[in-house]
Amino acid sequence: MRLKSRLIAVAVVFGLITSLAATGALAAKTPATRSKASGIALARQALRAATAVPKFVAPGPPFNARAAMKGKTIFNVSIGTQDEFIQVIEGVEQQIAKKVGFNFVSWANTGTPEQWSRGVQTAINEHASLIDLLGLNPEQIAPAVAAAVKAGIPVVSTDAYDLSQKPPASLHLSAYVGIPYAKAGRLMADWTTVATGGKANALVIGSPEVVASAAQVGAIRSEFARVCPGCKVDYTGITIANWASQIEPTVEGAIRSNPSLNYVLPIYDSASQFVIPAITTEGATGRVHIATYDGTPFVLKDLESKTVVTMDVGQDLAWLAYAFIDQDMRVLAKQPPVTNENLPLRVFTSANVKDTGVPPRNSTGYGKAYIPGYYKLWKV
Repeated sequence: MRLKSRLIAVAVVFGLITSLAATGALAAKTPATRSKASGIALARQALRAATAVPKFVAPGPPFNARAAMKGKTIFNVSIGTQDEFIQVIEGVEQQIAKKVGFNFVSWANTGTPEQWSRGVQTAINEHASLIDLLGLNPEQIAPAVAAAVKAGIPVVSTDAYDLSQKPPASLHLSAYVGIPYAKAGRLMADWTTVATGGKANALVIGSPEVVASAAQVGAIRSEFARVCPGCKVDYTGITIANWASQIEPTVEGAIRSNPSLNYVLPIYDSASQFVIPAITTEGATGRVHIATYDGTPFVLKDLESKTVVTMDVGQDLAWLAYAFIDQDMRVLAKQPPVTNENLPLRVFTSANVKDTGVPPRNSTGYGKAYIPGYYKLWKV
């Protein structure tokens, strides 16, 4: 989720995910016995696989989307329509609706649970075919979700959970689309390990009120334990509502108290707008760097300038839109929901960041294989 400081989600924190089992001869060693060189090799291998232009992998069997969607309406209730992230996704979803032949409605809101609940009630009143909850935590509006389910309207959650997480069964959601947040976290740890030669001294900044934050921070912890058990990593949690007031002094304090600090890892790259000034103010430019996730254009621009950001794990917003609509249409077509939309990530560094455009643009640098891929899947 590309998160802005003005969007406050009071989410339930899920337990940290467990470490993934490693494979191969190098990974067979425990962190206690693995050499620094072998850990760096593992991290480098993971990064190499994630730097290429991603390929489309069909998430499920094909189905006749036009037949299933004739006369149908998808009603989108997002975390906040003023957010650029939401605007890009919903704009693409509107294009898909015209191509396939169904009605798409976006509920305008500024990001409060009360507005989300009103949006769901409006969808019920207008007899929507399906309600898609984009980017928000459905548990915050459980009564509204229950009302929709009671009215016979399927509800789908998109971009709220990591692939390792599931919505509570009590919500009775028809489906959800998980995002590889944990994988992004592992790649952040991999880069930091390689970039520092296995001598990372890092500060991780999570956002504990966001559902997927726990999975992502947990993945960072487990990956450092796997590839760089000797690295020093501190963790802090700052809610999005407090980014503007707390991130800068927190990072400044960390730089002063820890002269060996060499990396800050904000799990959402929009937080970099507060991390970069802190590094600059403390005169630590060139010594303290940022590795992060989301591929937001202004962060990629800093990466292009080789100033503070050295790596950003990006995700194509247009690709997300196709994946979300794919799951929605499968529900309306009475098809089994897919468990994984196979959404890819791409690691951007100074070596390939120009693929995102000069200056960087949303949904650029990922290729376009998913467009014909999904339309073939939908028989359009």
